[in-house]
Amino acid sequence: MNPNTTLSDIFSKVNMSELPAMSDHVQELLRLLNRDESSADEIAEVILRDASLTTKLLQVVNSAFYSRGTPISNISRAITALGLTTLKELAVSLALFEDFLKAGIEKEEISKLLALCFVSASQAKILCKVKKINVVEEEVFICTLLHQLGKLIILVYLPELYRKTQELIDRGYSDEFAAKTVLNDLTFSAVGMEIARFWNFSEKIVLSMENNPPQPINKFDSQLYLLNVAVFCNRLTWIICYGSSLDLGELLLHYGPIMDLTRREAFGLANRSLDIAEGMSDSIIRFGLAKLKIRAKISQKERGSR
Repeated sequence: MNPNTTLSDIFSKVNMSELPAMSDHVQELLRLLNRDESSADEIAEVILRDASLTTKLLQVVNSAFYSRGTPISNISRAITALGLTTLKELAVSLALFEDFLKAGIEKEEISKLLALCFVSASQAKILCKVKKINVVEEEVFICTLLHQLGKLIILVYLPELYRKTQELIDRGYSDEFAAKTVLNDLTFSAVGMEIARFWNFSEKIVLSMENNPPQPINKFDSQLYLLNVAVFCNRLTWIICYGSSLDLGELLLHYGPIMDLTRREAFGLANRSLDIAEGMSDSIIRFGLAKLKIRAKISQKERGSR
């Protein structure tokens, strides 16, 4: 069956005649994102129309992993510091997350999942910098941030179906099995990839939603490293919050050699990314982190691994 047909069928179950639509503001940002000739002035103008988005962007730009040491107080300087492409993608991601929270009814669950995505994205950038992995740090942040787009879409727009998948996951089944069982043989990643294409995201972001990418062929294979980092960091954050020591062992057995990462380094990576997330004043992220209690869970798993 055509994936788009299947997706349309799923969304029609809740009386939605079309796939989810983004706000006009996010759509305008995406149009600029997909136009090579978009100028810095055009981007700044669109961002500045939304005070909340402007504030969030400046918070992220001045956070520990983006800051260049000098505080940035306006969007024009942020564009200069980060580059146009990075700022456009970051703006779209943050605006999209805000849309999700407004559209969904499961506010706590959405905040928790968004917090997990942000912590995972922070991990990805730190990991690539520390291990000198051959990817663009800003790209890997965005791709890791959006890796779970499919799960977010189901949670926001189809909460009843999401709850059914979560019941299966709580009983020990994998995300993939749970999603296929509930979503007419679709996985969360398949949903995310199709929606991302529907929304005209770049193919690099689309591919980063794949859950089982091939291993990099060599240290210069930046595309496959990016995909593997996105999966690893999202999986690591999830295991810390919900998984077992066995899950963590299996994860590191597969990805440890690829990333040149030990168990001790993985816990250090988790703590550092949490420091960054906790430094954000964004209410969505902070509320989700408070509910997740990740710091305590990291300590608990560290003790269990000794």
